Amino acid sequence: MDNFLSRVRTLTHSSIEKHRLAFNRFEWPEKIQDDMWWHSPDALSIATSAIENDWSEEQKMALAKWECINIFSLNYTGELELMQEVSRIMHEVKLGEAKEYLHHLIDEENQHMWYFNKFCQTYAGKVYPSKKIQLEKQKLEKPMDHFLVFARVLIFEEIGHYFNVVNARDKRVEPFIREINEAHYHDEARHIAFGRQVLEQLAEDAIVDDNAADFVENQLDKSIAINIGSIYNPQAYRDAGFPQGVLLREKLLNDPSRMFIHEKKMLSGVKRLLGKCGLNVMEETAA
Repeated sequence: MDNFLSRVRTLTHSSIEKHRLAFNRFEWPEKIQDDMWWHSPDALSIATSAIENDWSEEQKMALAKWECINIFSLNYTGELELMQEVSRIMHEVKLGEAKEYLHHLIDEENQHMWYFNKFCQTYAGKVYPSKKIQLEKQKLEKPMDHFLVFARVLIFEEIGHYFNVVNARDKRVEPFIREINEAHYHDEARHIAFGRQVLEQLAEDAIVDDNAADFVENQLDKSIAINIGSIYNPQAYRDAGFPQGVLLREKLLNDPSRMFIHEKKMLSGVKRLLGKCGLNVMEETAA
C-alpha cells in the first residue's frame, strides 16, 4: 500500500502542476475544411484491412471526418457513463488517501466531455449517440463491483489512448484536431497509470477464487467486445457516403488484420495488467 500511495501522490502532484482549464485552453477555428485529414489514415477502421486498397484517398478523407466524430462522440458518451460509475463508488472504494486522486480524475474527465461535445456539435452538428449494449446491472459484493468499475474504465481508456497517440503524432492530421488529441493524451496517460495501479490494489479482495475469476473474465470479455465494436459505426460509414454500413462493420470486425490491431495495439497493455491480477480475458466478436 505504501508504494501505491506514493505513486498516486506523484500523479496527484502532476495533475495539479499540469492543470489547464479546458474552457479557455483552445483557440477554436470557425470551420475545419473537409479536404483535410480529421483522423489519421493509420487510425481509420479500414486501415491495414483487406479492403483498404479499394478506397481512394478522397473516400478515406471523407471517412476520416466521420470517424473523428465517432471517436470524439465515444469519448463524450463513454466518459460520461464511466464517470457516473466512478462517482457512485468513490466514497466506498478502499484506496485510503489515494481516493483524493479520483476528484482530479473526475474534474479532468468533465472537461474532456465538454470539449469533445463542443467539437462534435460545432463542426458536425451532432454527437453520435451511444449504441453500446448496456451490461446487465447485477448486485455484487463491493470488492468485485469496485474492481469491475475500474477495469471497465481502464479498457475504455486504453482503447481511446491508441487513437490519441496515432492522431497526435501524425502531421497529416489537421492541426487543431492534433492539438485536442495531444491534450487528451497527456491527461489520459495519468488516468491510465492510476487505473493500472488501482486494479492491482483491488484485485486481491475481488478475485478470491476461481469462480470469481471466471465471472470477472466473462464480464470483461463483454466489455472489450462492446468497446471494440463501437469503433465500427455504421452511421459514420453512411455519413461518409457508404450506405451498406452494417455489412462493412461486420466485414471489418472479422478482418484478421483488424483483429491483430485490437489485440496488439489497443488491448495489449490492459491484458498484461489483468494477467498480473490472475485474469485471462479474450476478445469476443462484437455484437
